[in-house]
Amino acid sequence: MTLIVLLNSCKDFLDEQPISEIPAKNMWKTSRDAKAGVNEIYGLFRQTMRDNYFYWGEFRSDNFAPGAPSATNQERLIRNLLTTDHPATLWSKLYQMINQANLAIKYLPDIDMPSIAERDDYLGQAYAMRALGYFYAVRVWGDVPLFTEPNEKYSEDIYQGRTDKNEILQKVILEDLKKAEGLMDKVRNLERKRISICGVWAIMADVYMWMKDYNLADQTITKINNFRSNNNTTVFVGFEPDIATWRKLFVEELNGKASDDTPQNDEYTTKEFIFVIHFNMDEVGTNGYSYMYQWFTGSGNRAGVLSDVFMAKLDDNDKRKPLIALNHQNGWELNKFIGGTISTTLNKTCVVAYPVYRYTDMLLLQAEARVRMGKWEEALDLVKKVRDRAGLITPTAMDFTDENELIDFIMTERQIELVGEGRRWFDLVSNDRWKQVMKPINGMENDGNEVFPIHFSHTNENKKINQNPYYGN
Repeated sequence: MTLIVLLNSCKDFLDEQPISEIPAKNMWKTSRDAKAGVNEIYGLFRQTMRDNYFYWGEFRSDNFAPGAPSATNQERLIRNLLTTDHPATLWSKLYQMINQANLAIKYLPDIDMPSIAERDDYLGQAYAMRALGYFYAVRVWGDVPLFTEPNEKYSEDIYQGRTDKNEILQKVILEDLKKAEGLMDKVRNLERKRISICGVWAIMADVYMWMKDYNLADQTITKINNFRSNNNTTVFVGFEPDIATWRKLFVEELNGKASDDTPQNDEYTTKEFIFVIHFNMDEVGTNGYSYMYQWFTGSGNRAGVLSDVFMAKLDDNDKRKPLIALNHQNGWELNKFIGGTISTTLNKTCVVAYPVYRYTDMLLLQAEARVRMGKWEEALDLVKKVRDRAGLITPTAMDFTDENELIDFIMTERQIELVGEGRRWFDLVSNDRWKQVMKPINGMENDGNEVFPIHFSHTNENKKINQNPYYGN
């Protein structure tokens, strides 16, 4: 795998734009190099999302209340006390991942590999991961620096201004995903710990929803619904209708999976997961554990507890309630991924993966798109599948007075179903609900507060970058 080396004269910014320790002319030559280079994209994504999965997608929302007094970084997000020194405002590792994807995109086409389909699939994964990296960036910070070529040596080109987020969405993110769609191996790539063709479509649908292009989002999710693997005989992703299976998704299927050197073999028994962030301590050492135990269990160190606002939305008849929340040590713990109490001695052995996209997420996203398209009954038919599994009755279209009321209903269903999966904050922003939901909780009401500040080290190092206006100069 490529490693990172820093030049002392520009240490801070090269943290964001890494230089390969192994020169490209020596690195990107063989099939083994190609695999190692693409593996590194996922390794850097794992490092990026280990804490930011929750910082960016969960703790700014109404899902959580402060946990232990020692969890100050998490509490600052929950209470809307973000400043430019918070670790969630750093984009260093995200840009390292993007740079690794840029390296792969540049050099993979020239590698002579036994299988052109495999090489194209690696290239498709690189395009998709670059798209996903920039999609996180524009959702978190808005306008961000844009690099579509790798930085392999120091030059002034590493100091770029910010590119308009809409240009990045249209000309980079969507274009990368379209390229990936044409490159992916739809026969042999049956991965969930990497990007498959269904992973490409999941990101694409999410992007279209963010851009409010509901028709294309609906069409893209339909592609996921219709995809078959193994020569069109096997459904690759699909809905799990049984609540017992739903439980096993999180406490068993995500936990302790080995590294995967055979993408053509699907090692998951469930079809629910589309793309997950994989943790494996045998592969990456003691920093390879996830925070799913440490941040959500034990009153002495838990980062957050499920909020009263969230708990009030959970119907007592909802079969998910006892599986999501555990009333433990004066707080409602997120128990969804744990399934009981966990000793603190196990915190640093946790290898529970983080779901980035799964099928029910797409199902509810499609329901939201169809409401926006005026297809209320079709939307509720999709929601009914999820509520039937939870043992709940689904209202009819006649029970809603307007589109906003129905969207709020689906958003609440998404909130309950996807709690702890890094989605709620982005849902609030995408649907322009962040002010009305968060103002009574932590006072969020001013335009510009929906994006994160940029870490002071980035603005100090690169004078072409201005701070997001809400957070001052």
